[in-house]
Amino acid sequence: MNVGGDRVHPSGFKRVRSRLCCIFVLALLSLPSAYGQSGAGSSAQADLEALVKAARAEAELTFYTSHPEGASKRLADAFDAKYGIKTKFIRLASVQILQRYGSEAEAGNIAADLLMSGGRVLELANEGIRKGWVEPISQSGLPVLRGEFPAKYNKGPSAVISIAPWGIGYNTDKVKGADIPKTWEDILNPKWRGQILLPSPYASDEYLNVWASLLDKYGEAFFARLRAQNPRQYPGGTQAVQALAAGEGAFVPPVVPSSLGVIKEKSAPVAMSTPDYTSGAEVQVMLTSRAKAKHPGAARLFANYVMSLEGNRIFNDDHGGFTVYDVSHLPGEYQSPRPGLVARKDEFAKLLGF
Repeated sequence: MNVGGDRVHPSGFKRVRSRLCCIFVLALLSLPSAYGQSGAGSSAQADLEALVKAARAEAELTFYTSHPEGASKRLADAFDAKYGIKTKFIRLASVQILQRYGSEAEAGNIAADLLMSGGRVLELANEGIRKGWVEPISQSGLPVLRGEFPAKYNKGPSAVISIAPWGIGYNTDKVKGADIPKTWEDILNPKWRGQILLPSPYASDEYLNVWASLLDKYGEAFFARLRAQNPRQYPGGTQAVQALAAGEGAFVPPVVPSSLGVIKEKSAPVAMSTPDYTSGAEVQVMLTSRAKAKHPGAARLFANYVMSLEGNRIFNDDHGGFTVYDVSHLPGEYQSPRPGLVARKDEFAKLLGF
């Protein structure tokens, strides 16, 4: 056999081939981050260090949130302790938060460096991207996106950072044992007529997710039976839950765990049952564009933190919130929220009798 013009014995050729294979393998092992996890980790760490430096130069940030105040403050305090950046936040209901952000953006003066809310965040983010207000999470270059953050919850324009399944709140003095509902249909028993306390669907866009899921599963007949229960109407979830604690009714559909958390800690006779088939309130994070944000570096570092395993667990260490890093305990037939439901708000209000 000829190699480079010289004749080589087959056994010698095997030795040459073996040496070449070894050299090739060693070369692969020494290639940079595109071919090795350690390289990717080093690159992400370098980017994080650069981001920390930029954020500390700004020294502060402001965010808007619809999440419970305790969880938002706990996250802000942990972020400040870790990075030394002063963090201020404004908490309002999701509808109010999104309206405020949109109004400020249209006026050319966005106060929030980022936003964390449920409801129509994805729709607002898409609008903001078109108008130059918002930087897509998927294009933000956050180090956490390089393998740590669960890809399923990166929506592109925004990212899901908390999941709270909808359930049925009940008064534990009135509802016991076998009467505790296991499905949404259980509250339609005629014995509970006049005992259902119903929040207005206009109070929060997030309510629409559960009503849409129930319409899909049970049809309009479910809502006809619900109206026949003569439910008592309330302007929002807070008022309905307060009435539940006061014994004015037996059930509030729907609630999330945080809705009951504060009054439950004060020994109010309330609890929650979560049907296996349900939807949820999903909080998403949205970044103000670097050209519009007052503290773009701090905002990106904060988003990176709440999307990291450490920050996400701190944010969700609350009443029934699920970190996106462990969704194994979500209800078996959990239905993810879908966009576009706000256009059907009047339809659901009519179905509920509002």
